[in-house]
Amino acid sequence: MRSKIIISNDFDAIKDELSKQAGENLKIFDFGAQATIDNAKEIIAQAYIAEYSQKVVAIFALKFGVEFQNALLKILEEPPKNIIFVIVSPAKNLLLPTVRSRLMLQTRKSPQIRIQTGLNLARLDFKSAYNFIERISALEKSGEYGKNELLSLLKSIIIEALQSGLKFNQSDLEYFNKLYILCATNTKIANILTPLLLLILQKQK
Repeated sequence: MRSKIIISNDFDAIKDELSKQAGENLKIFDFGAQATIDNAKEIIAQAYIAEYSQKVVAIFALKFGVEFQNALLKILEEPPKNIIFVIVSPAKNLLLPTVRSRLMLQTRKSPQIRIQTGLNLARLDFKSAYNFIERISALEKSGEYGKNELLSLLKSIIIEALQSGLKFNQSDLEYFNKLYILCATNTKIANILTPLLLLILQKQK
């Protein structure tokens, strides 16, 4: 196996694939909404632990901070012995050209198409947010929305918010990760979407 970038929005499928290939020699870092400079330090420390057999370091995030990527440039170009890096991103343009130039690139067609929210997150208002939550809640009641659909929707909202230019701090990103965890429980959709969209509304001020 060679170090590479995989473009896919189906993180679970890629994790399963890598697990089958690398087994116990796989180390997964899933940073949720965004990978930060502190996350890069964590990866570098892990990579320099001496290994006598090949180890795959897999890195997942919805967005990779510029500082995070710059911090990894040297180790991606000259990885420690027996270390293979796999960076998994939902879109190629979320990675710096300097990072893309150091690794081979693979694009995977995912059977799960990312949900288009239909929201203008750069100019979201309370009425649009309320109507959206009501519509999704109705789908939940009819059985059309479950845990997997909610997680996909949550990822889509965050990706679209980031792409629209909204800025989130570290506390916001940690909160997004908590929402991901809630998606795996029986938490009502409205209880997840409401605070998320209110946070996005605050970021527009």
